[in-house]
Amino acid sequence: MITSEKPSEVSANEPDYVRWLDDLWAERLLAARDRKADLSIGILLWPTFPMMSLTGIVEPLRHAADFADNSRPLHCRWSIMGAPGHAAVASCGIRVHADAPYINPTDFDYVVVIGGLLPHLRAAPGKHRDYLRVAASAGVPVIGVCTGAFVLAQEGLLTGRKACVHPFHAEDFRTAFPRLAFSTRDDFLIENGRITVPGGVSILSLMTELIRTHCGPDRAAKAVHQLSLTEQKHMSAFDHGRASTFRRTEDSRIQRAVVLIESRKGRDVSPEQVASLVGLSPRQFARLFQDNIGMAPKRFIVETRLRYGRFLVENSTLPMTAIAFEIGFSDSAHFATAFRKKYGKPPRSFR
Repeated sequence: MITSEKPSEVSANEPDYVRWLDDLWAERLLAARDRKADLSIGILLWPTFPMMSLTGIVEPLRHAADFADNSRPLHCRWSIMGAPGHAAVASCGIRVHADAPYINPTDFDYVVVIGGLLPHLRAAPGKHRDYLRVAASAGVPVIGVCTGAFVLAQEGLLTGRKACVHPFHAEDFRTAFPRLAFSTRDDFLIENGRITVPGGVSILSLMTELIRTHCGPDRAAKAVHQLSLTEQKHMSAFDHGRASTFRRTEDSRIQRAVVLIESRKGRDVSPEQVASLVGLSPRQFARLFQDNIGMAPKRFIVETRLRYGRFLVENSTLPMTAIAFEIGFSDSAHFATAFRKKYGKPPRSFR
């Protein structure tokens, strides 16, 4: 069992901010009819797996799954699977026991493979690989973490897809799978039912994205806040577009405004409405927002819609017209014009 210590000191407004995020979430849950977990992940551990990759998956889920500083797996759930009594030894020597059998993979939103040291990739239980193939054939998205990308490639599950590989393993991957494309410059890649992430801090970036997608930006905000992710712009794992907008300002009113806008993905919301919700006049709100975020509220709303649009372009098969309507544009032409202005290329070039 792994436990984490809380910092000895926190700023005065941190508990209030987390409590506010929980209240926002509670209001949404009251209207929800389906109370099953919003995000459920099954985990397969390979021998000599990196402990950081496991905690990088579980800790964000733990914070997003429950209210305040509780850790009950209510709205996010995770299971480390294996045969009865099975345990995997991490590269640091810590033994982690399976807490669940091989559950029907369709009960999960994702199945994660955390690979180990390359010489030990073939030492995993055969049932791990059998389960992985069954999950993939059932259409469950599969995530390869660290050398988990090698495992997916060995099982033929990366054919026609690009893998995200740690630079340390680039030459090994090229030698082992000369016909597979790969990148060493991304935090993660999502391609047609397969997700690859090189491990390390990049796993936090991926988990923030999955929590945001399945549970909402308010849950992602809580995970980011509780884990105290740094905001250095050169650290692409926590780039401003994915996670750090929640923590770019010390003004709690503007912080709340950002979460409200992103919770709605920029749709059906105006600067005037947000100003009223956070207790500011439109003029005060516009000035404070510009000072703290560096752009006008209206522009931030448009960019939030476009970020969501880009996510749909890259990770769905929706037609461009459907995406345009989904994010609040009247037609695909207006969407394409705004998208090109923001990203320098038309939407289709990102698909």
